[in-house]
Amino acid sequence: MTHQQNPLPPGAPGVPKSRKNSGLLLGVTLVVAVLGLVVGVAGVALASMALGRSDRAVSLAGSVHSAPPPPAPTGLDPTGPAPTSAAPSKPTTGSTGGADPSATPTEIDPSAQFSVAYQGQHLRIRSVGCGYSNSTNVDLDEPRILGTQDKGAEFGYNNCDPGQVESALPFAQVSGPTATPADCLETIRTDPGRSPIAPAAKMTLCFLTSQEAAADQGISQKLVFVTVDSVTVDNRIGVLNVTAKAWTVPN
Repeated sequence: MTHQQNPLPPGAPGVPKSRKNSGLLLGVTLVVAVLGLVVGVAGVALASMALGRSDRAVSLAGSVHSAPPPPAPTGLDPTGPAPTSAAPSKPTTGSTGGADPSATPTEIDPSAQFSVAYQGQHLRIRSVGCGYSNSTNVDLDEPRILGTQDKGAEFGYNNCDPGQVESALPFAQVSGPTATPADCLETIRTDPGRSPIAPAAKMTLCFLTSQEAAADQGISQKLVFVTVDSVTVDNRIGVLNVTAKAWTVPN
């Protein structure tokens, strides 16, 4: 004979408290598990994206390194011989370069009659500036100051205090403005000047212009005396004051 379980009397608790706690713990566990799963899935997705970007960067780098070299410039054969440097230009008769052989005084007769081409020509030659080696050039055929232009230049002046005179022409220092063309030719032969030279007051330099350059210009070769009147400095610029006198060299 079986005994039926008596129902709970009125007022008795329906479910034990321990069962309620067990249900709550199970729910929290399920929520945590679901959140962990979501985080795990998100982590896998982010890792996949990062891996994809890394593969793309490696692919781009490989394409850059494997790209063919740029073509050679038009008109140049990369397999041909290396280009050669241009031939050096002929030295000028200006303030730079070597002396022109055609201007040598050895074929000029010192006893010949030299006619005066010009005299008493005062030139105020201003250098580019103190500390600058590029010259302010002078054409002795007229005479005239050319500035920094090289064409037609016979001598140049640069720097300051006192600066220096440069020339590729045969020249020499003579006793003074009263010296003769024969004195100039003799001194060029026996004691030629060496460029550059520092100018000083009362110094007289004699220059023999180029016979070849004169012929090209359709003018006469000249022997020119340049006497230094003063050397000064004006606002960091060298100033060379000179007086020039020239003779025409006989043919």
